[in-house]
Amino acid sequence: MRLHHEYKRAVLLSVFLSIIIAAAAVVYLYDPSKNGFYPECLFYSLTGLYCPGCGSTRAVHQLLHGNIAAAFKLNSLVVSLLPFLVFGAIAEVGVVAVQRHGQRRGVYRFVWLIPVAIVLFGILRNIPLEPFTYLRPR
Repeated sequence: MRLHHEYKRAVLLSVFLSIIIAAAAVVYLYDPSKNGFYPECLFYSLTGLYCPGCGSTRAVHQLLHGNIAAAFKLNSLVVSLLPFLVFGAIAEVGVVAVQRHGQRRGVYRFVWLIPVAIVLFGILRNIPLEPFTYLRPR
């Protein structure tokens, strides 16, 4: 039973990583600022306020092309969190590969900070005063 659970988890993780790679390929090949098939931010369309994700697709496009400074101007949160998310994904793959669930605690000790950072970033980037205006996509 346990082997079945681990196999199922490894398959789901493989599917998820495949989707991420395919999405990255699309974003790499088609610039979001020049192609209109990407969806607009619903939150921004309805409220006129920037959500924490506004500019993230364009930022990922810039990152994939090696333009870190341009990506940081579009969404500094995505650029700042990406190394931690990549590390977490690699750690998760490692846990699945070696099947050591006891190691998970150390990797995920500070995972609660991610939603806190996202909410705080979403609030701060909508304050119409410098230096907070630098958090808006430009």
